[in-house]
Amino acid sequence: MSDDTPRPENDPSEVARLRADRDQARQELGDTVAELADKVDVRARAEDKVHDTAEAAREHASEAAQQAREVAENVRVSAGQVADRAVAATPEPVREKSSQAVAAARRNPVPVAVALVSGAALIWWTRRRRRA
Repeated sequence: MSDDTPRPENDPSEVARLRADRDQARQELGDTVAELADKVDVRARAEDKVHDTAEAAREHASEAAQQAREVAENVRVSAGQVADRAVAATPEPVREKSSQAVAAARRNPVPVAVALVSGAALIWWTRRRRRA
């Protein structure tokens, strides 16, 4: 009784195919083991999560800072436009007197501050007496 079916060890192409299958199975098994090891490593996963969260927080802070800069710029531009309109609507003698008052206040800031505080105290005291 002779067996005429080819045996894998006798066919070189079949042996090469089996070895390639074995090597591929080993590679896939190694990848699977590595993935499982990563999932089991709680500390590394927690560190990754902390890193991701910190990065997201930095991005949000950067975006918020950029928005704040844009809003501040818009407010500055709007305030400048309002100031320009107010100056344009103010009569020349009033502008001249206010410029003189500002210059005097810059030369003597202490008396101006005392006058403002005294005026505010007088207004507060008068309103308080009216309510009582």
